[in-house]
Amino acid sequence: MLKKYGVVTILSLLVISAPLTGAHADTINDMQKRQNEIEQKKSELDKNIDSKNSELNHLESAEKDAAKELESLMKSLDATNKKLKEQEDKVSSENEKLKKLQKEMEKLRNDIRDRQKVLDNRARAIQTTGTATSYLDMIFEADDFKELVDRVTVVSAIVKADQNIMQDQKDDQDKLKVAESASQKKLENLKVLAVELEVSKNNMESQKQEKNDLVMALANKKDLTKSEQTLLASEQGALTDEEKRLASNIAGEKAKQEAAIKAAEEKRMQEAAAASAKSSSVVKQQPSSDSSGAKETVSSGGGQFIKPASGILTSGFSERTNPVTGKYESHKGQDIAGGGTVTVSAAASGTVVFSGFGASGSGFGGYGYVVKIDHGNGFQTLYGHMRAGSLKVVTGQQVSQGQPIGIMGSTGQSTGQHLHFEIHKNGIPVDPAPYI
Repeated sequence: MLKKYGVVTILSLLVISAPLTGAHADTINDMQKRQNEIEQKKSELDKNIDSKNSELNHLESAEKDAAKELESLMKSLDATNKKLKEQEDKVSSENEKLKKLQKEMEKLRNDIRDRQKVLDNRARAIQTTGTATSYLDMIFEADDFKELVDRVTVVSAIVKADQNIMQDQKDDQDKLKVAESASQKKLENLKVLAVELEVSKNNMESQKQEKNDLVMALANKKDLTKSEQTLLASEQGALTDEEKRLASNIAGEKAKQEAAIKAAEEKRMQEAAAASAKSSSVVKQQPSSDSSGAKETVSSGGGQFIKPASGILTSGFSERTNPVTGKYESHKGQDIAGGGTVTVSAAASGTVVFSGFGASGSGFGGYGYVVKIDHGNGFQTLYGHMRAGSLKVVTGQQVSQGQPIGIMGSTGQSTGQHLHFEIHKNGIPVDPAPYI
């Protein structure tokens, strides 16, 4: 009778609480979906930011290289400008020398013309005397030997003077030609070198402008990349803020959901207790057809307790790193993992001393939906992390070994569906293995 009433009560509570739980679940699912979208978007942003960092490093390296090349070009250009100035000074100096030489050559030409006039005048003087037509006539017309000697001396002097004039004419003409040719050639060479330097200067000026433009372009590109990087970081920051808000909202929704489930569970337990109190007598319950089915899935050992659920032993009674908190601490029981709907049964007959949600400060915090049974003789067993709404017993109820008390779940501090099973002896957790 009690069992039938309890089943009806549970079904009623599930029907009543289902819309509330479903609404909370939908809200949480939507927020978790948005969280996943944010994580994916942040991952893409991280890749884009890394790409911009790489691009920025490349631009900074290229900018440094271009700046070095520009500095080298400017040094070369300064050296070329210096050489060009020196060459222009040489051309100017050579032009001055050439002008001076041209003046000297003009004076030489005047000297040549003056000498030519002397020769011409002498020739005209001989022609105009009418007494002799040549130097020989002057010699042969001498009256005596002394006059002959005098005339020979005079004629010799005239002839020598004429020869000197003619030689000077020739020497001056040769000097004029050599000096003019050398000066002209040197000036031409200087002009050629000046032109070459000017061409080199123009080329370097062009290269300098190109490098200048490149440095400016790289600097502009770097500024643009930094701006893009700032925008990406800003977007990432906004997503992080939204992610924090979602995490807070999800935690709030989960708290509401757990509070609603806890309230429904407490109501169920109160109604079940009231129904139990109304019964004329409470006898030790025998395993029902349901518990018989459970016994088929629960293997028994050689001890006084049976294995409370089918599944794989994933963690024993030992020191370990807590998978939830990450702390290294004592694991006070066994973890039995299983998939799907796995019935949890009483490991031995006894009295239920607690059945419900292990709230913080209750002594069962972190166990989620938990049942604790007192078996007498100082022995108690604890069954933690059971599925919400699956508890089949209430506080104060008598249970038999193998009787279903709930369904394996993952409530409380849990990373996956499993049963946390403990055996206490005189209030101290002991290794369940020797007792099963």
